[in-house]
Amino acid sequence: MEQCPVCFSQQGELFTTVVDRVLPRPGESWEIQRCQDCGFGWTTPVLSEEKIKQYYPSTYHGDTVQTIEAFLSGELQQSRSWKGEKEKVDLVQQFVDKGRILDVGCADGKFLWALDPEKWDRTGVEFAEQTVRLVNEKIPDLTLIEGDLFSDKLPENSFDVITFWHVLEHLPQPRAVLERTHKLLRPGGWLFISLPNFDSLQARLFQRHWYAFDDVPRHLYHFAPRPLALLLKEYGLKVCKHMFFSPRVNFHCLKYSLINWSEAHFGSRFPYYMFKPLLMVFPLLERVSGRWGMLTTISRRDD
Repeated sequence: MEQCPVCFSQQGELFTTVVDRVLPRPGESWEIQRCQDCGFGWTTPVLSEEKIKQYYPSTYHGDTVQTIEAFLSGELQQSRSWKGEKEKVDLVQQFVDKGRILDVGCADGKFLWALDPEKWDRTGVEFAEQTVRLVNEKIPDLTLIEGDLFSDKLPENSFDVITFWHVLEHLPQPRAVLERTHKLLRPGGWLFISLPNFDSLQARLFQRHWYAFDDVPRHLYHFAPRPLALLLKEYGLKVCKHMFFSPRVNFHCLKYSLINWSEAHFGSRFPYYMFKPLLMVFPLLERVSGRWGMLTTISRRDD
C-alpha cells in the first residue's frame, strides 16, 4: 500500500496507468497513485532528480532565440500565447499592483516580459542554462537566474509575489519548495500557483487519456484543492482563494483529452469531430460542479 506524501495515509490506490506522450519510450509506463483520504496523486516509480532530467527534451520550452526575436519585433505581442501571459498579469494585479516578483520555472520568461517594468522588479529562476543566458543578454530590466528556488542568489523576506505557473507539479520536493517559498516571501507576500486539477471532471472521465497526464513522468505530483491547501497551511501560507482560472487553457486541455481518447479507442481523430459538441456542453458541467480541469490557488504568507 502506497503512503501519501501529503497526509501520510496508507490508503493509496492505483488511479490509472499512463505513457509519456511527449517523449515516448517503448515498453515504458507509469502508475498514477491516488490517496483515498486527501485526494493527492503521485507518479510511480519515483525517479531521482538526475534521472528525471533525461525526460526533458532540449525542445521542451521551444526555440528561445525565435521567441526573443518575436518579442523584440512586437510579433509575439500579437499572438495567442501572449494573451495567456497577459491573463496571468491581470490576475496578479487584482491582488497586488507593484513590487518585487519571482517567477519559478520561468522558461524563457514571457510572463515576466508581460509585466510593466516601471511597476515590477522582475526575477525568474530556470534550470536551462542556455535559455537564461540568452534572455539576460537580450531583454533589459529583467533578471533570470540559472538554477532553482534554492539558489543563494535569492534573498529571504524579499519578494512581494512568487508565481508557479504549471511548475509545482514538476518539482520533486514540494514540501521543501513551499517551506523555501515562505522564507522568500515578505510577510503578507502573495503566492500564485496554477496546475492541473486532479479532482476535476476531466481527470475522472478521461482517466489515462487526460491531457495533463501527457506530461508524465515530468508531472511528478497531481494536486487538487484540498491536499494543496493542507500543504500550504503546513508551511505558513494561508489560502485566500481557489480559482478555476483561464477558460482558454481549460478548453485546450479538454480538447486534447478528447483527441487522446479518440485516437486510443478508434485509431484516429475522426470520432473526436463527432463528439466535438461536447466541448461546448462539458464546461457547463464543470461550472456547476466547480471541478474545472485547471486550478489556480492564491495564498499569502500568514505571519
